[in-house]
Amino acid sequence: MSSIPDLVQSRVDSRQYRFSFAIEALSQVPAGFALPEDFVAVDAGVFLPRADPGWLGRRDYHARILLMGGGELLISPHPESGERPVRVPLESIECVEWGRILLTGWVVLTWKGGRERLPYNTRGTNAVEKCVRIIEDRWLPAASTPQTPSAAAVFGEPLNLKFENAKSAEQLPGEAPLALFFQPGLGGPRKRWRFRRSDWPAGDLVLVTSRRLLWIAERQHGRYERYGTVSHSARLPSVACVRYVRAGRSGELDVAFGSGR
Repeated sequence: MSSIPDLVQSRVDSRQYRFSFAIEALSQVPAGFALPEDFVAVDAGVFLPRADPGWLGRRDYHARILLMGGGELLISPHPESGERPVRVPLESIECVEWGRILLTGWVVLTWKGGRERLPYNTRGTNAVEKCVRIIEDRWLPAASTPQTPSAAAVFGEPLNLKFENAKSAEQLPGEAPLALFFQPGLGGPRKRWRFRRSDWPAGDLVLVTSRRLLWIAERQHGRYERYGTVSHSARLPSVACVRYVRAGRSGELDVAFGSGR
């Protein structure tokens, strides 16, 4: 569903919408959402419906709209939430986290001094995908001069099908990989006492591209996720330091931002 006619939006309570849809003009903002008077144009936007009712009819999150216009992002919750709208300059965004695991989706925007998490149901994912792609394209500056095509420096193991697809899905227009490291998840049954269980450490893909630092993982809250990935994008100018920290026979890649995160 790409958009909803203005007449329908004026008659239907937006809390009843169950699918995400694109917002390409101010006239397509659902009734009930108040916008700042100086927010006069929409370059990209999406409506994110409230969560489905759970135990005792409770919902985990309210409906929201995410709009980009005039070089800033506007996150406006439905008035029933009691939350205040958030406005943040696009250039101040430090990191974007994007998770898609079965029907669960979310976008996390992080900037110096602030963080906003936008959950959604992936049954209406096309509108969300389009909006986030446009935001990332504007947020991540392209190389000032055209780069000569060359093979990326490749480290680690060859990409498996899941990560090959995830990498392709994340690619922005004109974006070229410069270096990548892939560590696949190595799983198998492990016996503990008299029981056998599956132990599958999640895989990780780290890329440096012509536009960003990108990390794609198949875990959530430290747990392996077979049917989804979580990506983290950062502007290269916001990265202050990258180092490899060795600990015994293992190690980790540590990324520090200018804000101190």
